[in-house]
Amino acid sequence: MIVAETRAYVRLADGRVLAYADTGPSAGVPVVYCHGFPSSSREVGLLAPVVGESGVRLIAPDRPGYGESSPQAGRSLGGFADDVAALLDHLGIAKAAVIGVSGGGPYALSLLARLPGRLGPGALVAGLGPPSAQARARADFFPMARWALHLIDMVPALAPLVARPAVRALRLRGRLRLNMRLTAPADREVLADPAVLDILVGAQRAGLAQGGYAAVQDLLLYVRPWDIALTEVTAPCTLWHGTADRIVPPVMATALAGMLPAARLRLIQDEGHYSLPIRYRATILRELIASARGS
Repeated sequence: MIVAETRAYVRLADGRVLAYADTGPSAGVPVVYCHGFPSSSREVGLLAPVVGESGVRLIAPDRPGYGESSPQAGRSLGGFADDVAALLDHLGIAKAAVIGVSGGGPYALSLLARLPGRLGPGALVAGLGPPSAQARARADFFPMARWALHLIDMVPALAPLVARPAVRALRLRGRLRLNMRLTAPADREVLADPAVLDILVGAQRAGLAQGGYAAVQDLLLYVRPWDIALTEVTAPCTLWHGTADRIVPPVMATALAGMLPAARLRLIQDEGHYSLPIRYRATILRELIASARGS
């Protein structure tokens, strides 16, 4: 059963607008969904087919500058927790679980670290880890990503030069053209489904509608020292990662698992970056909700 999605907005204390998607029954277990990079809350449509059966209510905000959310100069990973706290206040939600996918992983960790009494448990799906984990995985990144991360880390001023041409190309092209050489066979099978590809394309195009500023910000936040301490992530957190992931190498999850006090590592054989969150979406949500109800 596919559940309808509601799109809405909340005005924050500093005057910014935070846009979000609200999917699932109002009585469902609340889960904050942190979208990937560069993407938007429309990405949550990938989970819509299993929301009804999972008993979950997905709350998916657009990060500042993505989708329909106002941009924010000088934003940080930790500062995102303030936006989400305001959103939960607006919705009357006292406590929620968290899921972060790919580039949304660092933001999910920021919520768990900054709002330990309110956010948790967590699930990271093909999630990106902190700079120290990126360094351990660097040799396993595909060459373009490896060199881009290295250059941005060494010379942050290069971030706009690295990101803007790619963002411009993504915005101007009518459809997302994924380089199939960079994806696992399982990914190619999943992306052959027009419904899946349309959601990814729509989420990415909506995310970049305001330009590439937010994407450049994210690149810098990912590779520079994080303003959160992973030792403060005391809630249970399951790290889901495919062993065939060629976008975020699985060694990233292995390194990250050793940094979190209550991590559970789930390496799924032969799954890739896109296939894992699609094929295992029901299992991921089911285990996350079971953990939330037991906490």
